[in-house]
Parts: sequence; structure tokens; C-alpha cells
Amino acid sequence: MTWYLVLDAYNVIGALDRYREAESFDAARELLVNDALKAAGWTGREVYVIFDAHRSPEPKRIEALAGGAVRVVYSASGESADDVIERLLGDLDDPFTVYTADFALQRTVLARGGVRATPREFADLLDELPAMTRRPGTPRRSRIADHLSAETRLKLEEIRRRAGGY
Repeated sequence: MTWYLVLDAYNVIGALDRYREAESFDAARELLVNDALKAAGWTGREVYVIFDAHRSPEPKRIEALAGGAVRVVYSASGESADDVIERLLGDLDDPFTVYTADFALQRTVLARGGVRATPREFADLLDELPAMTRRPGTPRRSRIADHLSAETRLKLEEIRRRAGGY
């Protein structure tokens, strides 16, 4: 079973200092994609990075990186990243976590049986990676979830939802 991580790219970039402080918008995008590659490599999860290109005249574009472990998707003209993410979630058969601060998209994620997470939680995930991929001075934190199977994590998430937790 594969567990997917889906990043609402511009939402994550806009929410986190590590990207907002980049030299340029292009540098922020590149940093996010590099972080997605690190996350995929160390967690073993497949990562989708969805960029909103609805104002671009270009057609939808998908770039597969690291043997397909990371897929960078640019939406088509007239199509938002949320549209792409919603369609993607309908196609995934395995569990997924979507990183976004967009409340409407978070509700869609929950309705589709996924796990919603904030951009801050993506930054926390990056900070938990081995020292060679973290920012200097950031200690490694171990989480119980790192030691649980995907099936157990799903069951716990279902219990959390039934209990009305957030």
C-alpha cells in the first residue's frame, strides 16, 4: 500500500517563511520541489506537488522526478490547483495526506477519506528528516506515527474523526 503526500504548492509557499524568504518566486518553487524530493526519499511516500497555473496559456503539465516518486503538476489554463487536487484524490486508491491551509480543500480531503494537514505540518515533517536534510540547528523529533503501519494510522485517523477531533 502506498501513502501519498499531496502539496497545494502555492498555498504551502505562501504559508511558510522558508519559501517566502527565498530570493525569488522561482527559487521558492525550486526549494519546495527539492523539499518534496527529500520527503519522498526519506519517508518512502509518493509526493504530488500541485501548482496553480490557471492563468497560464500552457496546457496541463506533469513532471515525474526521482523515478516517479515525486510528480510536479502544473494545472491547465482555466483550471485551479484545487481542481487538480480534487480530481487526483478521486483517482487515488491508497491513503493520502494533503498539505494545505485552504479550508474548503481541507473539507474536501476529509470528505474523500484523506488526512488533512497544514503547511506548518509539512515544515515539521521536513524538520524531522535526518540532519543532512534539515535546517542546521533543528533537532530531530521522533513521532509515534513513524513507527506505525499505514493501516494502523488509517484506523487511528478514523477514530479521531468519529470522536470529532481536529
